[in-house]
This record gives sequence, C-alpha cells and structure tokens, in this order.
Amino acid sequence: MRRLALLVFASLVLGGPLAAQLVPGRDLLTFPIGLVAEAPALGASSGFGLWNPASVAIPDGSRVRLAVGTMSAPVDVAVSAQVATAAGRWKGGTTIAVSIANASVADLLRTDSDPQSIGDEIPYRTTLYSFLAARAFTLGTLGGALRVRSGTLDKLARHAVSLDVGFISRGLGARDVRLAASTFLASPVKHEHERAELLASVDARLVGSDSLRTSRVGLSYTAADGLSKETFGYVGGRWGRLEARVGLARTEAFSQANWRNRIGVAFHHRGYVIGVAREEGVSDLSATYQFTLSSVLK
Repeated sequence: MRRLALLVFASLVLGGPLAAQLVPGRDLLTFPIGLVAEAPALGASSGFGLWNPASVAIPDGSRVRLAVGTMSAPVDVAVSAQVATAAGRWKGGTTIAVSIANASVADLLRTDSDPQSIGDEIPYRTTLYSFLAARAFTLGTLGGALRVRSGTLDKLARHAVSLDVGFISRGLGARDVRLAASTFLASPVKHEHERAELLASVDARLVGSDSLRTSRVGLSYTAADGLSKETFGYVGGRWGRLEARVGLARTEAFSQANWRNRIGVAFHHRGYVIGVAREEGVSDLSATYQFTLSSVLK
C-alpha cells in the first residue's frame, strides 16, 4: 500500500498546485527507511534516530557510532532512499548526532495528450536533515530532534522545519516489556507545511533471560496526518551474533487496506551490525529491500 499511496499522491500533486502549501515528497518518507523489519519507534539496532530520536543513543562504554542505510523499490516504482547518521557521546552521557536522509523517484515521465513522453523526466525528491540529542534516565531514554526538510516536485521547491521528541522505556517486569513513542515531522510553526506522524510500539520477551539468546514479540502502530495508518505485528529472536524478525503489516490509505509480509536479518560482530530486510509488494508491484550497516567505536 505504501507504493499504491505513493502513486495516487503523485498523480494528484502532478495534476495541479499544492493547495495546502505542503512540502513535496512527504509520501516518500512513509517507507521503512533504515529499519530491519523493526517497529519504527523501537528500531534502535542501527541507531539512525530517523523515526525516534531516542533510538540514536549510544550504549554505555562506547563513544562514537556511524550508520548508513539504503532502500530500493526497483522496476515498478523506482523509489530509492539513503540515510546516514554520525553520533558521539559526551562525557555526561548525552548522545549528539547529525543525520541526513534522501528519497527520490525515477522515471516520472512528462506527457501531454498521449502516453508519449516529452522533455526530461519530472524530478520528485526530498531531503531531510536532522540534528538529534538523546540521554538515558532511570525510566528509559529520552530524545529530541530538530529537522529541516526540503522537497522538489518539477519546478516547485519548498522546505519546512519540525521538532520531534521520542521515548524508549527500560525493560519492565518479568517479561522485560519495552514501550516507545515518538513524533515524526511535527511542525510547531506553519503546521500546514508538514504532515506529522505519531508512532507507538510495545514489545516483550517470549523466552530467554539473556539478551544475546532471546525471542521477543511486538506490536507497532503509526498514523500520519492525511497519509496512512499502519499496524505491524512481529516476532523475532537473537542467537548470539544472529538476529532475525518476521512480521505482518496492515496499511490503510485512500480508503483501501492491504497486508504485507516483512522479514529482516541482522548480523552482529565486534561492534558492527549488518542488516538486510525485504518487504512484500502490493498488487504485483516489486518488493522493497533494505540494507543497513552501523559501527560502534569504543
């Protein structure tokens, strides 16, 4: 449905001016960029901080983390995205980070009264710059982000500023329950220029008492103003260096709903985390693929 929503949205905005004065390209950020089949609000394995500023926090005993990720939806939709984050930990325990995410669509052809293309392709892209801070407290980790997003659609270019907050709790009770919530692109000024999103997640341990040998089950919910709503349920486990998750997502957009499978695998080794993931396509459209790489330095 993410791809279907993208196509419908693009067809609407290409047909005329953006009446609500929205920054172009917001729908490109509904894809699970930088996630390995994770709940967005709890997605901390690579530490991008894109969906929840609290997830950028660097663990105790480490000073620096570098992370890069890519996403592609080849053939049918031709969407691609990249994200990179550099984070450092102050002596007081606060993590400071900068991040950049970029997403674009290729092969948007300019036509007139017939299907024959004319002129150059129509540029459709967005870039998001984030300045983040996160700190651990007794109950969990709290984070904040100042974001600047620019978007381009053909000859139209706009930008907007947003402020986001996020929280991830420590493990609670015998089942090590974790709660997380965050905002994404919440604009305190000129609200009409962005479509804010609310994210919430909860997960709990199924079996295992060691974080290196355990399995968990979780549920995630996201709702973006005027775009889509998504519920994602998943199970996962870690066995030493190998971590895997599989889940089912239900997305509602434009009065339609669909179900999609997600699967992700991550490999941990000496401070490095390599992750790959696949999300099923919709209506015979191609699947999306994720790749992430992060490194924590002592």
